[in-house]
Amino acid sequence: MKKVIFKGCGTALATPFTKDGVNFEELRKLIEFQILEDVDSLIICGTTGESSTMSLEEKKSVIEFSVKVTNGRVPVIAGTGGNNTREVIALSKYAESVGVDGLLLVTPYYNKTTQVRINYPLYQNCRKCKSPNYFI
Repeated sequence: MKKVIFKGCGTALATPFTKDGVNFEELRKLIEFQILEDVDSLIICGTTGESSTMSLEEKKSVIEFSVKVTNGRVPVIAGTGGNNTREVIALSKYAESVGVDGLLLVTPYYNKTTQVRINYPLYQNCRKCKSPNYFI
């Protein structure tokens, strides 16, 4: 039997912004509130977290910040999916290096292709990263 890594309720967090960028003070409040309310895991930088509008540096900083704030109290799943396979793998490896517990990936959007080609980036990410990969 496989070990269950994620169970229960995982909250997909919105990423709060100010006119100047990510609002880390408010992000900390969101994380702490979810933990206080006994959420089982946090999903950051997914589509709810505005990942498609964030720069690579914003994504990296939100991922690292979230891992530090949770400090192992709940698993963190980082949204690292996108259209560019190399960038997805690089962000996934970065997320692993700062301590995420899982990776949330989407098939490349806006790219018309065959089913085999849709699966290729997901397969490549699984080959190159050790964290559990979740696909949407």
